[in-house]
Amino acid sequence: MRNRVIFLSILAGGAIAAPTVQAQQPPDYYVGVGIRTGLNDPTAFVIDSKAKVLDLGSDATLSVRPAVLFESGTELRLPLSVEGAVADGFYPYAGGGIAYNADGSSRVDPMITGGIDIGVARNLVLDLNLNMLFQPGGTDTEFTASINYAF
Repeated sequence: MRNRVIFLSILAGGAIAAPTVQAQQPPDYYVGVGIRTGLNDPTAFVIDSKAKVLDLGSDATLSVRPAVLFESGTELRLPLSVEGAVADGFYPYAGGGIAYNADGSSRVDPMITGGIDIGVARNLVLDLNLNMLFQPGGTDTEFTASINYAF
């Protein structure tokens, strides 16, 4: 229950702050913390990050977005994404990559990702992310929310 309250507080804070204080450009690099919730997974603590790899022109970039999830074990996410700006302070992205799941099988599964970075202050970015992991026997969907320091 406590994790869900923290999760809702992060979302509410981003929704309130985003329209009034916005970042001027999409962040090239950030690192932060948040939580993950999913259909088939318990809530987990997340260390989130982003690093720009390449400018694609017309305000679009290619980025890598590694994340580490901590619950009963450690899980890793390594997606590449293409992002752009839809409005000042709102930067959607989509892409794909791999997910390492430490669920006893030590599998590496393909995944697709999508989300939005929201500039909430000069150096603070709220990242709302949805991942779909393709595992043997079905798919797994997870949602993460993190607050990140941009540099």
